[in-house]
Parts: sequence; structure tokens; C-alpha cells
Amino acid sequence: MEWHGSHCKIFNVGKYRREASGGACDANFFSADNKDARILREKVAEFALRDMLRWIDGEEEVDIEDECKPSSNSPTSNSSGRSINSKNSNASFHENRDRIAIFDATNSTDKRRRWILEECTNPAKRPGKPTGVVFVESICDDEELLLENFRFKVSNSPDYKNMDEQEAIKDLKQRVKQYEQQYETITDDSLSYIKIFNLSTKLLVNHCYGRMSKVIVPALMAWNIGTRPIFLCRPGQTLSDISTDHDDYVTAVNMSLGSNDFSNLSRNTQKRLLRGDSLGPQGKKFSEALYEFVCEESMNFLRKRASVCDMSETGTSISGVVPAFSATTIGSNSQFPLKIYSSTMPRAVETVCWDETDFPVDELSTLNP
Repeated sequence: MEWHGSHCKIFNVGKYRREASGGACDANFFSADNKDARILREKVAEFALRDMLRWIDGEEEVDIEDECKPSSNSPTSNSSGRSINSKNSNASFHENRDRIAIFDATNSTDKRRRWILEECTNPAKRPGKPTGVVFVESICDDEELLLENFRFKVSNSPDYKNMDEQEAIKDLKQRVKQYEQQYETITDDSLSYIKIFNLSTKLLVNHCYGRMSKVIVPALMAWNIGTRPIFLCRPGQTLSDISTDHDDYVTAVNMSLGSNDFSNLSRNTQKRLLRGDSLGPQGKKFSEALYEFVCEESMNFLRKRASVCDMSETGTSISGVVPAFSATTIGSNSQFPLKIYSSTMPRAVETVCWDETDFPVDELSTLNP
């Protein structure tokens, strides 16, 4: 969402919970029978949601360590006593951008989801502050995929820091069982929701309208637990006597601005030369070398993928079949799994526009210097 120009922030309820409880919590903390823990979980969810709504409204950021720090009398009371009214000093920078907040919590009961919806959308509670809500439900019953996700969770979550992996996975499985006892899938079709099955095998989308909701769907479809190579580079060397930004490497034009050679150039060519937007000889050599590099790396990736994954029975949304890739298929109309993003600067576009291929190129202003 940041990539699409919105200002996005994650409010992780687990972080609030660890601050309020004084550290990591084992599986028993998430039991429905643990009354004290349930009250604490509800309180920290309220803290997180309140801070989230303040952030959406452009109010001052809240330090969750202060907000969730227990007082001497109650493990869940707000001991900071601060009134949050002043505008964030960064608000002016973001005031013209969408604000998208992710309320990162299990939210596995209908009661919890109804509470979130009420707090975010009730016009009496939030007059003049319309806020859209989309629920994302991840459903997974693939044992191999679950185990891979468990490993990722225990290796990254502060709840399992300095814990043996097998012991951590055992505790996490117990926590999942506690969740399952309370879990209620979304059945209310009046809600805006997206259900994602087994990472991205299948998606169910209900009442999702507008630009941002439609950005979420392809993002969820891109979820994976594998790795894909990403390469970043600057444009090729330009031919100019004026540098357009401090990161460009330029070489001088071998002509005077008042010479006949320069005057005989078209106005657009003159502008491109002055802006440093035209590749010079070294830049063109770089573009050619980049093409060779991209082709080789992409083919290596395809060979590696083919060695571990049989996709012969998997269709695509374009043709219904997966083509047999080879070096000769790189070119027009091939479904080569490669995506190129470029800034809108002509020098950048020229660097990745190769006559030999029709590789798709997306020009994005977010990549501009």
C-alpha cells in the first residue's frame, strides 16, 4: 500500500499485549478459561484500536510502551495520563495521502469483529470521519504449509525468543488449539471481507469496492513462503553536461551548446541532452549487459523452480496451460515470469527497453530520484 502511494501503519496487538503483560506469554494465556488473561487481551485490543483511530485521524503518535505500562494498582490501566490532541508534526506531509491502518490481531470471533466495526464506523462515535473496514481471514489446512508458517513464526516472534524451535512449535500448536476452540469463520455477507485459502490457492472476495480494496486483492494473491530474486539498479550512464541529480554518472557532451551540431538537433533531443535523459555509449553498453544478465538470472530461476515443483498440471489465467520455457521463448507473447519496474525518467525507461523482447515494463513515479 505504501508502494501505491498511501501512508500505511501496522498496529500489532501482540506487541501491546507483551508490553502490558511484561513479556512473552505461553499458550495457556490464550485459553478461553483464563479469565484474567481474557480481560487483559480485551484491554490491550482497546488500546491498540484507540491508537489506530487516532493515527488515522492524524493525531499525535502514541508510544505503546507508555500506554501499556502497568501501574502499581492494575496490570491493564493507562498510567501515562496523556491527552492526545495535538497534530503530528509529520501530518502535513501525509495530509494529502490515504491513511491505511492494519489492525493486526486474531479477531477470530464474530463479537470481536462487530466491536471493531462499531468503533471504526459508528457515525456517533466518529462524526465526520468515515472509515472503511475490510476483514481478511486466512484459512489454512495444508499441513506442510502450516509447519512452514509455524517455523517462520517461532523464528521471528518475540514470544519465542531464545526458545528451542521444537519447544516453540509445540507451544504454538497449543496456542492454535486455544484459538480453534473460540474460532468463528466470517459468515455475514453484509461485511466487506476477503478470505484467503492456503496462502493464495483460492480467494473469496465479498463487498470490496474502491481503489484501496482492489489493491489488497492482488497483494494477497502474491503471498508466498518461497523466495524470488529482486534486482535494483540505476539507469545507464547518460550523455549530458548537466547532472539532473547527485546520483547520476554523466559524461560531457562533445559539442558546444551554441554550436551548429547542437542547433541542428530537435528540441526534444536538446532537452533530453540537457536533462541527462539520453543514454550515452557507456549507458547503451550497460543496457545491453543488463539484458543478458536478466535473461540468464531468469532462466536460472526457472530451472531451479522446475527442479522442485511440477507445474505441468497447473493452468494460468492467460492460456490455461503453462508453456514450456526455454531460451527461445524469451520474447514476444511469452509468459516469462519476469516483471520490470522503472521510474518515469526517460533514461531509466531507455535502459530497460530492449528491441529483442516485449518484457512488460511498469513506469512508476515512486521510483523517481
